[in-house]
Amino acid sequence: MKVVTMHTPGSTLQTLEIREDLSMIERRSATMSTGLSLAVASAGAEILLTGHKDLHDPATILLSSIPSDVGVGDLLAIGTSRVEITEVDHEGIWVRPTIPGVIQPGDVLRYVPADLLEEKGAFPRVPDGLPDAFEGENGRFTPSYESRAKEVWNAMIQLGFHPTFDWAGSEDGEAVVARDVEGHAQLIVDLEEPGQQELIDRKLAEGGLTQWICEEISSLPRGL
Repeated sequence: MKVVTMHTPGSTLQTLEIREDLSMIERRSATMSTGLSLAVASAGAEILLTGHKDLHDPATILLSSIPSDVGVGDLLAIGTSRVEITEVDHEGIWVRPTIPGVIQPGDVLRYVPADLLEEKGAFPRVPDGLPDAFEGENGRFTPSYESRAKEVWNAMIQLGFHPTFDWAGSEDGEAVVARDVEGHAQLIVDLEEPGQQELIDRKLAEGGLTQWICEEISSLPRGL
């Protein structure tokens, strides 16, 4: 059950981002200093998950296959977001986002484990089945990896940024990105690269992670 493509009428989206207010936008680029483009839907809007290629709804996600054993009220993880099923009909599965996140082609639709059903924030995350970029004991979704990711995520929030996860399953590996209010990337922190993991752990041990992030952003030409 993978995301094949994402559409609005007449458009194919590169990245669908669910913002903190649960409105939806298309992010055309995830590179530094570029960000959001067009609005897709307002907060409270629904997304159609479907296997049909006749795409016409405001926000439609074409899946490689559709789960058959789901019902209204069930929670699903898709990309780094979570959604709640509001209706199942002949067109597919209608869902409404419940937490912010990013959805991209190749993302895997997953059932949310029972012990996470009440969780509302970004953590704990639901494993997505995507491959690790590096071999070793500190791969994605291990306790040490998730703890490190959470610390970076929270530090970015404390500094007034809006973090997102990007590039999971890619050759370079997953990163957490500090974005400003306009969605522009101000800092990209690699989470899988072993040397970067050692640096983050060292900053955590020194109590200087937030200061390090602040210094890294201030050194960028467009840093805040």
